[in-house]
Amino acid sequence: MSHDFPVLMEHLAKKTGEVELDVPAPQSSGEGAAAARFARAQQAAIRRGDRVAHLYELVDGRRASNGAAAGRASLTTEITENEGRALIIAGASWVGPAEYRPVPRPHIERIRIRGFRCIQEIEFPLTPLHALIGPNDSGKSTILEALMGAPRSNAGAPSEMTTFSNKRALTCGPPGVFEHGAQVEPNQAIRDNLASSPSPAMLALASPVRMVRLDPDAMRQPTSLIAQGNPLEYGPRGHGLAAVYDAFLSRRLDVFLEISKRFTELFPTARSIQLTNHSESTKVLGVELKDGRSVDAFRLSEGMLYWLAFAALPYLNPAPLILVEEPENGLHPSRIADVMRVLRDISNISQIIIATHSPLVVNELQPDEVTIITRTPERGTIATPLSQTKNFEQRSKVYALGELWLNYADGDLESELVADSTIPSTAG
Repeated sequence: MSHDFPVLMEHLAKKTGEVELDVPAPQSSGEGAAAARFARAQQAAIRRGDRVAHLYELVDGRRASNGAAAGRASLTTEITENEGRALIIAGASWVGPAEYRPVPRPHIERIRIRGFRCIQEIEFPLTPLHALIGPNDSGKSTILEALMGAPRSNAGAPSEMTTFSNKRALTCGPPGVFEHGAQVEPNQAIRDNLASSPSPAMLALASPVRMVRLDPDAMRQPTSLIAQGNPLEYGPRGHGLAAVYDAFLSRRLDVFLEISKRFTELFPTARSIQLTNHSESTKVLGVELKDGRSVDAFRLSEGMLYWLAFAALPYLNPAPLILVEEPENGLHPSRIADVMRVLRDISNISQIIIATHSPLVVNELQPDEVTIITRTPERGTIATPLSQTKNFEQRSKVYALGELWLNYADGDLESELVADSTIPSTAG
């Protein structure tokens, strides 16, 4: 949490101040190369969700209109995009560019999973855009699998998953799916008749779920066309991507042209995206190069395929919850920021939860948007918010988030990051 966030919320609650939100301004106007560097730094800060809050204290319900304080904010402080959402709900005003306005909307604020595969019990907060990081085989994919649907039993014991939002909870487990107060344990809710049928609002937070686990071979396959009126979709592995781009040509030409323009900027050897008839009823993706040669899907680079899949994602049939496995796969490091910008934009309408091993992905996030997942034989999977790791406040002043993780991770127990109480006594 940003240091001054509680102060801003208190002023709004007591109506003793007005809060205006904006994007960060360039550090300096500068000239030439210096100005370009500052502009790039500003865009990077905006992309990872940095926002600025200006507090204007009120006297008798009005801002100061004369004297030294006239028209000046009594406090200007950095906040995160998620804090901006909370401030807007509390009454703050957005004065920055409209395209960067944080959009308040319901989402899963916290999750608890019990008795599912390697998970004995974990509980941790979630944000509209959230990343799970940590060693291999720690449980990141297991958490995504639990979010895909009802957890199955673990070694005969009943499995349970509870999602929390707006002081309500939705539990999936024995004896089914039911809603209850966030402060009430599921078994107590059943025992004391405090459980109810799930409300449409709670069900809508995570249903339907879209899994994105892209596979270049699947994206290369010829695909049947999408009939007019049917929703735009590709499969979890990306099968059907060519059909989506074919539908863009007939339904959303503006989208096709916009993606094509960005594609040729990022991949300068390409002149245009091509769609080729593989048969009378199927098409495949391809690219025309600037030298006039055509490259079909089976020779197309994996990086191009991955990028095209993520570029199309905002225009697919909406899903309230999107789970993404390793969005960095196949991408040049310089393309990761572009994909993360797409995912952050989508997080204004769909909650995005990512499993990643890339520090560059983490660099595009805020501290409250990252959770470290570790695992021990005794406790199973353990979830630790990155902002609650050892010496985080001091370390975050020295390192970008991804570099902080990279410098202190050991690929096993992450003992330099997580609390000593989560590390077996025999370790190290």
